[in-house]
Amino acid sequence: MKFPERWPSFPILIVGIVVTLLSAAQLDELQINGDLYGLLGGDDPSVLTFREIAAVTTGMEELLVICETDQYMPRLAIDKVEALPEIQANTRTYIQPGKSSLYAFSLNGDSADYRDAGAAVDRVGSVLSAMAPSCGMGGTPAYIVETHDRLDVDLLKALCIAMVLVTLLFAFVYRIGLLALFMMIPVGVGIGWGLAAYSLLRPELTLLAAAVPTLLIGIGIDHCIHMIQACRYAIRKDGLSRDAAVLAGWRRVIAPISVASITTFATFCALAAADLRGFADLGMSGALVSAGVYFSCITLLPVILLSCPEQWLTSRTAISMPLRRLANLIQKRGKLVTIAMILLTLVAAYSASKMEYLSDVRQLEGNDLQSRILQQQIAAEYGLSASPIILMFANDEDAVEFMADDQRPPSIASLVAVPDVANLVQVHPVDNPFIRGNYQAVTWDIERQIESLGLGEWQLSGAPAMNARIDELLYADIRFVVPLAAALILLVLAIGTRSIGLPFVVLLPLVLSLIWLAGGMSLAGVAASVVTAAIVPMVLGIGVDGGVHLLASWRRHDGDLSDVFAETGLAVVVTIATSIAAFGAFAIARSPSLIQFGAQAAGALFGCLLVTLLILPIILQHRKSAEESS
Repeated sequence: MKFPERWPSFPILIVGIVVTLLSAAQLDELQINGDLYGLLGGDDPSVLTFREIAAVTTGMEELLVICETDQYMPRLAIDKVEALPEIQANTRTYIQPGKSSLYAFSLNGDSADYRDAGAAVDRVGSVLSAMAPSCGMGGTPAYIVETHDRLDVDLLKALCIAMVLVTLLFAFVYRIGLLALFMMIPVGVGIGWGLAAYSLLRPELTLLAAAVPTLLIGIGIDHCIHMIQACRYAIRKDGLSRDAAVLAGWRRVIAPISVASITTFATFCALAAADLRGFADLGMSGALVSAGVYFSCITLLPVILLSCPEQWLTSRTAISMPLRRLANLIQKRGKLVTIAMILLTLVAAYSASKMEYLSDVRQLEGNDLQSRILQQQIAAEYGLSASPIILMFANDEDAVEFMADDQRPPSIASLVAVPDVANLVQVHPVDNPFIRGNYQAVTWDIERQIESLGLGEWQLSGAPAMNARIDELLYADIRFVVPLAAALILLVLAIGTRSIGLPFVVLLPLVLSLIWLAGGMSLAGVAASVVTAAIVPMVLGIGVDGGVHLLASWRRHDGDLSDVFAETGLAVVVTIATSIAAFGAFAIARSPSLIQFGAQAAGALFGCLLVTLLILPIILQHRKSAEESS
């Protein structure tokens, strides 16, 4: 590979400005999609069935309004809501003496689409605020809108806090605040490039994909830190000038940065192959953004370093001495460290074997959502689910016979006819239909009852059915994506290291950290969930970076651990710490799913840091000794 003798700062700067301006214009078209369709995709069979039913009735997923006990929605307010363009003049009212009033409004638009549901919820909310302040909204449309709006705000806050935390961490370690701020420029620009490229393929980000900018801040900073640390090392150890050190540092780290970036890119590509649209969008956006960040950092950061004052690259760091002591500890007490890590892994593995899986995915969105609070009130007072299971028969008479049967099991005793559509029935389960076991029990009862009555063709739809479809695809995708990601990472590492055994050595920290994470979650009583499943492939792609850079430095210094830690140790610590900080920014979120996402990913990366610094050098030393003795 031919390296430049003099960095072409001006041409790169002009090209970067042009690409950034074009990207900014393209990003105006990108939106966040928070509905069920965004997770499943418009071509999924469950979505097609839902839309098929929605085409003949708007009453399958209604916007529910419930008032406080002994409070009723004024007739004028009901008329005003029914007159809204987003609402059908088709209202069902449940009124029982001494109980709250419940009203069901049918939407003209798609009740599972955030855009249609959002317009209806906003308009109805305005009417209620003015004319019926004691009433609130529930049902699938209200839940989708409230969840989307909360996650939208949480993601924006997390992005801002991640940028602040990463900048402060870098400024503390290197004692240069301005360099930390300038370092964010190529990272932010690269994220913009990647999102603009994604918007050319798809106009919307699903909620999983919307977390990518926050995640990629940590990865982009990793590239910058390794390059800056290499420049500092060239100035301090090799006695080079600032300009010469920038080129020398770039040449020294371009290979490991490229390998690390390709492993991250490959991991996101594995996610892009998932059947669940939410995972696929996360993979596609992550792959494009990681590529944008890589190209931005390796081209624009040298321009910044060549323009900054030389003292920014020569100041003393805050934690260099402890790392030198750590190198001595590993060399003298390597066996004890290994034994301690093995015992810790055995305990974690035993604990992980007892870990449970969260069956109710809606618990990941919190019980403090107003739509969920109102749904609990509706269920307690009326025995109605805000998101019923929709049962569609091919024959109208079959629907009538099913509803007329008085021998139904208690789980499906509560039925409601859908207005104006004779072959549709709303099934309101007694238990929460978003819990996998409850949904399976209810659908089994439905199937047995239909068989006993000898009824004809039928199918299920509704939000619970689509949720069950998400669960089904998730299980299938994880079994496919994780092995594929691991295989791609091993392939990239094998090509990058020109070795068959070393990739497995570098991948070891990831395996151990995931075992520790699972064990820690089990001990803390935290159940695994879709969130846990989502972070596994990402940790594989992000956590491997430290091992790649440590191995490259090990080879450059022929196994001298003191020199390895002097050149790369601090960069490994700071890069993983910045990734932990980026994930940790989700701690401010109100959504439990984002909090768990950040906490679990940060915990796994902390495990990667420990194993990369403590175990990986010991394995490399043992491997070197075995090769020398053979």
